[in-house]
Amino acid sequence: MSAQVLPFSGRADGADDASELFDEVVHQFSERSVSDAMTRLVQGLHGMRRNLGAGAWRAVKSDWMQHPLARIVHQDPLTSWSYRKPRGYPGDERLLDFIDGEACVAADLAAATELGRAIHACTSRSRLAVGLRERRRVVADFVDRLARKAADRISVLSLAAGHLREADCSQALIDGRVARWVALDHDPDNLALLRDRFAGSVVEICNCTPCGLIEDDYQLGQFDLISAAGLYDHLDAAFARQLTEAVFRMLKPGGTLLFSTIACGIETDGYMETFMGWPLIDRDEDAMARIWSDLPTEEIAARWLFTDANQAMIYALVQRI
Repeated sequence: MSAQVLPFSGRADGADDASELFDEVVHQFSERSVSDAMTRLVQGLHGMRRNLGAGAWRAVKSDWMQHPLARIVHQDPLTSWSYRKPRGYPGDERLLDFIDGEACVAADLAAATELGRAIHACTSRSRLAVGLRERRRVVADFVDRLARKAADRISVLSLAAGHLREADCSQALIDGRVARWVALDHDPDNLALLRDRFAGSVVEICNCTPCGLIEDDYQLGQFDLISAAGLYDHLDAAFARQLTEAVFRMLKPGGTLLFSTIACGIETDGYMETFMGWPLIDRDEDAMARIWSDLPTEEIAARWLFTDANQAMIYALVQRI
């Protein structure tokens, strides 16, 4: 799906633009390919989110539910799951299962309509989906890189660990170069799966919240690497700064903090905020840099920002002296 921003009429309330777009997409579903229809929808919503005022965009985010297009698009199990939020929050691990096409969602995909599976083929291959899949490899690469450089086995802390998918990609974990890998989460389903998967390993499972980390409730010790692959997607700027300060203090000397968020300008932003029901907190480089701005500069050895290969995610690295 291209990031091209399509022409926008400029009408103040945005209602006519949205209705015309949705009508056009419904027509395209019957007359053209599913890919064409989804591309038109995603691009159109992206343009509206960029160009409409805040009030008009809020109206679009609520009005879409009344349009027949909603019943078409929600035949996609991925989009439907995201909108319904059975676990109470967007971007949960089940959503990643749908993006990955894991065996645990095979029955859901098989039960979907033919059209729903075709829409899923589009949503699960979007730039956002690719970026979400790539996160685990980025984190695993840093774990492996630190382990290769370290004289001793390393310690790792994963915030909002989910299913700790990065562990599946880590050669250092396989090779025994990780002494301790602490996985924090507060979702009961995630915690149960983690305890089952990693029983008897160096992975420690902790039922912890970001608020508890800020208040230093857990006494977890210090780490060579602290990662937050998806947590910052859901944190406002003030809370993100507080959490960053708290976990920075948990780094060993020379330790590294790695966190990421969805990058500004991703073309699926409007689709996420409407049909997926995902209130998006996206950031550019300036916004990411402000998150670490309260850290003591005299304790920082290095800090830098980078994006993934398709610029869907932006990452921040902070190394402690």
